[in-house]
Amino acid sequence: MRHIAAIIICSLIPFVSFAESCNEQCKREKAEAKRTEKFPSYLSWKFCEDTRFDFMTTAVASLDKYRTHHFDTRYKGGMRNIKGFVEQRKEWLQECDDYLASTRDERIFEDEKTTNAIFSAMDDISTEMNELLAGAQNTQDSSQVINSRFETLLKRVDDHKTLMLLKGRFVTR
Repeated sequence: MRHIAAIIICSLIPFVSFAESCNEQCKREKAEAKRTEKFPSYLSWKFCEDTRFDFMTTAVASLDKYRTHHFDTRYKGGMRNIKGFVEQRKEWLQECDDYLASTRDERIFEDEKTTNAIFSAMDDISTEMNELLAGAQNTQDSSQVINSRFETLLKRVDDHKTLMLLKGRFVTR
C-alpha cells in the first residue's frame, strides 16, 4: 500500500510544479500589472537574446571597423552616423534590459555591474562624439580620446563575451 501511495505522489509532483510555474507570458502580465504600463508586443526573451547577440558580434565588429579604418575627426557625417548607431543600440539594449529585469530578474549583460559598465562606455562614446560635432578642437588628442573610448567599449564587450563563453552561455552561430 505504501508503494502505491508513493508512486501516486511521485507521479503528481510534475503536475503540481507545472501548475505553479509561470512562463514568459505569465511573468510579462505580472510585470505589466506592477508597472501599470504595457511592454511593446515585439519584446520577448528570444528577441532580447538575439539583440544582445547581434550587438556583441555584428555591431561591435562594425564599430571596430569604423574606428580602425574610417574614423577621421574632419568628417562630421560619419561621426554623426556612428553616434546615432551607438545611441540606437544602447536604446534597444536598455529596453531589453528593462524587460528582462522585470520578467526574468536578470540583466541584459549577465549582471548589473557589467551592464552598467557597457552602457557607460556607450555613453562616453556618444558624449565624446557630441563634443567633436559641436566644434571641439580636431586635434590628435581628440582622435586619441575617442579611440580610447571605443577601446574601452570593445574591451568590456569582449571581456563579457569571454566570460559567457567560459560559462557555456554564449554560442556563436
